[in-house]
Amino acid sequence: MSNVPTVMFTGNVTHKLDPKSRVAIPANWRAAQGSILTLIDASSDGYPVLKCYTREAFAEKIATIRQQAEARGAEPGEIDRYLGIITGRSFDAEVSSQGKLLIPKAQRERIKLAESATIVGRGNYFEIWAPADFEATNSPEALAKLELDKLFHMLS
Repeated sequence: MSNVPTVMFTGNVTHKLDPKSRVAIPANWRAAQGSILTLIDASSDGYPVLKCYTREAFAEKIATIRQQAEARGAEPGEIDRYLGIITGRSFDAEVSSQGKLLIPKAQRERIKLAESATIVGRGNYFEIWAPADFEATNSPEALAKLELDKLFHMLS
């Protein structure tokens, strides 16, 4: 298993949802990811998001979590329960031939997507956000609170 992702999802873009509640995936991401993604109901900075992985990246993430939990001495039953919650919150979704991803109604409502969605690259996966929530996490005030940026100065 490699720590270097085969696909790097970088950048962010806000797209309108089409009448069928689909969002366009950035063109430079489509060819590399194939047609099926694994989506997970999650949160980031306290905001609801959908984390979107290629099937390969999702399998690697699950394996990494298991390995790290075992290395920390977690009980097998606890590991299985945690991974069961993750897989129970995940589902496969197909990217259409037009490069659009259908966001199911339950997830649209949970994330509070109305007319558009912000798609944010996170390296080996990407997230789908409500645009206002993503903007709030990237305000100067929010970025000033990042302890790691005080050390590395990549954003400030």
